[in-house]
Amino acid sequence: MGKQITMQEILGKEKTREEVLWEVNRNPAVYALFRDMDNETFREHFIQFCMGVRGVKMTYDSFFKYIFDAEVHPERLSRMLSQIIGRPLKVKRMLPVEHRRISEQGSLLALDIIVEFETGELADVEIQKIGYYFPGQRMSCYSSDMVMLQYERRRRAKGKAFTYCDMQKVYTIVLMEESAKEVKEMEDCYLHRGGFEFDTGLKMEFLQEFYIIALDNFFKIKDNKDDTKKMSELEAWLYFIGSDKPEHILRVVEQYPWFAELYEDIAYFRQNPEEGIRMFSDALREMDENTVKLMIDDMKEEAERRRKELEESQKELEESQKELEESQKELEESQKELEESQKELEESQKELEQQRKENEELRRLLGERLN
Repeated sequence: MGKQITMQEILGKEKTREEVLWEVNRNPAVYALFRDMDNETFREHFIQFCMGVRGVKMTYDSFFKYIFDAEVHPERLSRMLSQIIGRPLKVKRMLPVEHRRISEQGSLLALDIIVEFETGELADVEIQKIGYYFPGQRMSCYSSDMVMLQYERRRRAKGKAFTYCDMQKVYTIVLMEESAKEVKEMEDCYLHRGGFEFDTGLKMEFLQEFYIIALDNFFKIKDNKDDTKKMSELEAWLYFIGSDKPEHILRVVEQYPWFAELYEDIAYFRQNPEEGIRMFSDALREMDENTVKLMIDDMKEEAERRRKELEESQKELEESQKELEESQKELEESQKELEESQKELEESQKELEQQRKENEELRRLLGERLN
């Protein structure tokens, strides 16, 4: 059995909590940012990271883009995306992503990472801590944006010689830390691959493919499985991206030693607290913005739910009012019929009384004649 790897070999020498806090307090810039961290859990995460007893999740945008900078380390995205898509691909370059438009009149899109492969294909990689923000409609828009980006570039390059067969595949890949409800409900699956197809089985080549990775389902499956066999490289990538636990870090590096370089790049921020605190501050700001967005969306949903309930109550009230009016009308008609029946009864009684008097008069006259 080979020498067992330790966290110190991967993340560097451990520090005590007191040493970390001393380093924070002695640097005014670091202390100011640390003091402004109003999330106690996140502040504790930063301390434990600096101590070297835990790592950092790559689901934070700042850390993900640092590790997977395709201009510096294209081989990292190449390996990871090859595992997700299921065939060898090599990243050629990263493309600018800020403020892309799907059309001149369309709304702005801000993608996380978009790369071009040597095959000419494009891939958009999105990290979402809350999958609620990335429904199928949004995936369609991001995918369409890449199609139009490629179309514009190819058409400019080839001019009149351009044909639609010059277009290459575009891949939209979304990794969700807290996956959307419909994704989470498929508890036995964590990787979903899909595209367009006809219900008749007709085969045609479409450009757009979609990949959803539910990290929460991945860890739930792995946590509930006594898995002692060697993990796949894709599983190693998902552990690297979604977990900061020491046991996961050690297992990944033991089975795939070249991951140590990626963890060491993150460990750099332990030795440079000013840069580290800025990375954590960016991650916390992103979390806070997502939380605010979620609260706003939840409030919108609640307002919409209440509006629908109010409309339904109003409709029920109008229907009840209508029924009441109809019942009132029927009651009035019944009352009228009753009054008419009462009148007829009174007239009948009057006629009977008249008839009785006439009969009595006849009997009297008859009695007088007999006498």
